[in-house]
Amino acid sequence: MLKAFLLSSCLLACTVPLIEQTRAVAQTPPSPSRQPTTGLRSTTELIDQVCNFLEAQKSFTVDMDITYDDVLETGEKVQYSAYQKLWVQKPNRLRSDYVGDERNTSFYYNGKTFTLESPDANFYATKTAPETIDAALEQFEQKYGIAIPMSNLVASDTCANIKSQLQKSVFIGTNMVNRTPMYQILMVGKDRDFQIWVTQDKQPLLRKAIITYKTLPGSPQYTVLLSNWNFNPQISDNTFTFTPPKDAIEIEFLSP
Repeated sequence: MLKAFLLSSCLLACTVPLIEQTRAVAQTPPSPSRQPTTGLRSTTELIDQVCNFLEAQKSFTVDMDITYDDVLETGEKVQYSAYQKLWVQKPNRLRSDYVGDERNTSFYYNGKTFTLESPDANFYATKTAPETIDAALEQFEQKYGIAIPMSNLVASDTCANIKSQLQKSVFIGTNMVNRTPMYQILMVGKDRDFQIWVTQDKQPLLRKAIITYKTLPGSPQYTVLLSNWNFNPQISDNTFTFTPPKDAIEIEFLSP
């Protein structure tokens, strides 16, 4: 099955992944009848506004409802779901709680250590960490082969990952997310296509994203609905520091 490959790829590609633009994008202009009307912004401007705003935020929380496909060896496609919440204080605080059909995990980073916890198994692993979120996430993935879902949202360059492969962007139109009209944009890449839905406010905000892995059998998709954005949260320092539950077992990370 493609599950292991898909999860390791999509959870970070990001995931929410999702909103980036190349320096030399071959952009397809929208037709006049379908162009965003608020301030007559182009797709490039909308994407840049979303990215730049997230990069500028020093602290935020957000809830995410996730669905993703698994293509079976026999060709059928099944779908799984998850819920994730992020707590962020830049440059060196991050917490991610992920509760899903296939796994439940929590990630804690406080500028000194990072911990990955499996609450169901009552296991955890802790390591000394670099001094910034970017460096900690890079070490976590490269040294231990573990990606935090939607971690690009907290990176210093939110739009970095997709720039290298994006070929064009297309304004699709005004379409609904949870009964609210949003601007929908399609971004076409070599191996993956990205769709994003952003609010029609003066400062657009990401509310939905889909990644389509079009070169994989069955073209599986990874979908994220983002809600309850809070850019002035009151977060205790304890949120980012792991305290082992009673009888929890400490284990070691294994290199990939």
